[in-house]
Amino acid sequence: MTIANIILIIVVLGVIAYFIYYNVKKKQKAQVENEIVVDDKTYTIEKMIEFVKKRLDEITKINLYDIGLSEEELKRRKNKKYELKKALKGCTYGDVNDKKYVKELIFDLLQQEYGVTESNISKAIPFDIPSLLTPQDKFDILIYAYKKEFGYEALTELIKKYNLAELKYVEGETKPSYVITSNEIEDIYEKENVVLSFSDKLSVVVQRIYQHYKGYSSIDEVRDMNIDRSFSEEYLDFQKVS
Repeated sequence: MTIANIILIIVVLGVIAYFIYYNVKKKQKAQVENEIVVDDKTYTIEKMIEFVKKRLDEITKINLYDIGLSEEELKRRKNKKYELKKALKGCTYGDVNDKKYVKELIFDLLQQEYGVTESNISKAIPFDIPSLLTPQDKFDILIYAYKKEFGYEALTELIKKYNLAELKYVEGETKPSYVITSNEIEDIYEKENVVLSFSDKLSVVVQRIYQHYKGYSSIDEVRDMNIDRSFSEEYLDFQKVS
């Protein structure tokens, strides 16, 4: 075998080795590194729900043996994948710990990967312009603030403080019922004057995303509250609040 042939073989092997290395690295980094094209709708709730669904689907379905991980990293990622699958299944049955796990992961994905910041988060919910907030927005913010202080007694405390446990007539109804009306939410929100940090705002957005993705729509958060179930469905009819 001539020196020229040996050099040619070395070059060919080098090229092959380079492409193997390049493809492994590319797969490692391509977990979800699809470039996010930013436009006016990027940071809306709808677009973020799409991102979260796609991202969590990728995490649970990715073939970890195909991306050249070290043994330690493979074990860590396998555990994360298992925990997420378990949590996604558990939260559909109302498990609060699984729900907390999924929401924390969504929080991290939005902040670290999707690029949600103080300057763009109000495109999801207009926190800084109260006149643009819907009754549902204001209720979600109130429940979040009360939950930080009272935990799962949040709704009970809100009801007691503002005497909401009273029968009232709603327009179009012939019988009184236990409901929280839009006007009551508007009034309470103005009185409470809730101040939110960026982390607080993102947590409210995460809850909104979660409840449409895995939860029970607008009543998702209050379903976990310690309230009298005999009248909860009346109270939580948010069609009367939205």
